[in-house]
Amino acid sequence: MISIFKNLIMKAKLIFSLLILASFSIKAQDMFYYYKGNKIDLKVDKNYLNIIAKEELQNFSDSISNYFSIVQDENDQSRKITKLKFKSTPNELEYTEVLKTLKRAGYVKYAFPYFERSSETPSIGTSDIFYLKLKEKKDTTILKQIVKERNVHMIEQIAYMPYWYILSVQNSVFSNAIEASNFFYETGYFADIDPAFMFDFKPQCTNDPMFNQLWGLSNSSDPNIDINACDAWTITRGAGIHVAVVDQGIHMTHNDLSANISPVSFDAQSGTSPSVFVPGEAHGTHVTGTVAAVRNNNLQVVGVAPESTIIGVSHDLYISSTISAELADGISWAWQNNADIITNSWGDQGGLYYNELYSAVLEDAIINAMTQGRNGKGCIVTFAAGNWGVMDYPAYFDDRIITVGAIEANGSRASFSAYGNELDIVAPGVDIVSTIPNNGTASYSGTSMATPHVAGVAALILSINPNLTRTQVTAIIESTAQKVGGYNYQITSGRPNGIWNQEMGYGLVDAYAAVQAADCPTTIVSGTISSDITYSDCIIEVVNATIQNNADVVFDAEEYTLINGTFEVQAGSTLEVK
Repeated sequence: MISIFKNLIMKAKLIFSLLILASFSIKAQDMFYYYKGNKIDLKVDKNYLNIIAKEELQNFSDSISNYFSIVQDENDQSRKITKLKFKSTPNELEYTEVLKTLKRAGYVKYAFPYFERSSETPSIGTSDIFYLKLKEKKDTTILKQIVKERNVHMIEQIAYMPYWYILSVQNSVFSNAIEASNFFYETGYFADIDPAFMFDFKPQCTNDPMFNQLWGLSNSSDPNIDINACDAWTITRGAGIHVAVVDQGIHMTHNDLSANISPVSFDAQSGTSPSVFVPGEAHGTHVTGTVAAVRNNNLQVVGVAPESTIIGVSHDLYISSTISAELADGISWAWQNNADIITNSWGDQGGLYYNELYSAVLEDAIINAMTQGRNGKGCIVTFAAGNWGVMDYPAYFDDRIITVGAIEANGSRASFSAYGNELDIVAPGVDIVSTIPNNGTASYSGTSMATPHVAGVAALILSINPNLTRTQVTAIIESTAQKVGGYNYQITSGRPNGIWNQEMGYGLVDAYAAVQAADCPTTIVSGTISSDITYSDCIIEVVNATIQNNADVVFDAEEYTLINGTFEVQAGSTLEVK
């Protein structure tokens, strides 16, 4: 890490005052603070810093963007405090050297540490601020004397708590609020101190205790890299939608799943109901938790569509001479038993470009689901892209399948995630915490973990607007995706729903944007239009329509215009699409 900042160090001045160096002296060990008279040990989280920058913050950002990211949603703009995240965790020596280098580079005035808490709770930041309580009101004289000696800035008395004062270490002999508050407490002159930890008091969108570990739903390290689940849940949580999970069986009595499990299920291997849980196989239970683990039950995790209903379709997925027919039967059973979405986190790793061999019976079942399911509107079918560089089969055989790749928490494509011309969308797929058998949880990685995120978003979309066709749901998912990771997204032939990239598809699925897009009416235009008219809706679907008799027609679509069937504008008539 030291070498990373070589260029910055070269810019540094050679001589600095002791005061300047003190302002960047954070000891990563042996830190503590006083609470109710007791020493509470602290451990510095070397992944983060809060800084107060000089005016040229943009220059600072450009200069070290390879080494830090700015956590935009956790900045205190009122006090010009910015949260930085190291792109790789430094050791203690590197951490200390970086702090000095930041100051010497001339961009940063102050840096303040973050402190670790439990593994399930985000670390907590500090700033230049700390609080102090007098023993008696007359002790303001002592306070003012010490403040002057140490060059501490006394900001104000807290209006309705006259014994408490707000102070700042800016321009003082102290490097941070912990050091300052400890000093003032140890004088013995004051009743209490408070290092002004920067608590996140806003209510969580769920009380599930492991929610902070679900970075795919809400990423505390980088709020720009998640699917925006909390915002989506203010609109819908997937009620009324059935998601078939075709996998190695679900541990249906899991205490964080059972309330959302349909009593209807199927074992594709035997061709009978109910489904079968394959002992020792946690994959299907893990996938299911990401789709629909129960929300707000004070248990473990939560799924993307936590009020949707799971239909289990089981198969052990071991090689056999009849495996394609069995899986085909399971998929066919699912759409004929009211599944709205069929999610599949499996595939043949031989994949695309490797002696392309196909299963007509399996493909027929998938196509039937996408065309005949949901009373002809079509089931949404998701498949994992695969973990072997090239696409797994059958994820790529039909463009109507939503093929899902995986990203890491920093927004980059997961190294294992397959990519190419067939990739449609990406979702969180690294270190995904979800349910496993026997009421447990575990962290898994793979495109298998990414795919249920997209299936869950599809459930949210349909719960808002169940009349949408499969084509419309796909268009919403693809056109609202977030262009993350710094990849070169471009207009691409055969990709009608926005700019696209072969490593990321249309980008990271966005639950909130998708349900917003779905929460609007659809106008179906058909037949003959012979007079002037304006159609104003989010989705305008044209099916076998003709404009004639010099009619002027305007399509004012807020989000999407989908054209199906034949459409003719006869001479003298006009069509304007806004």
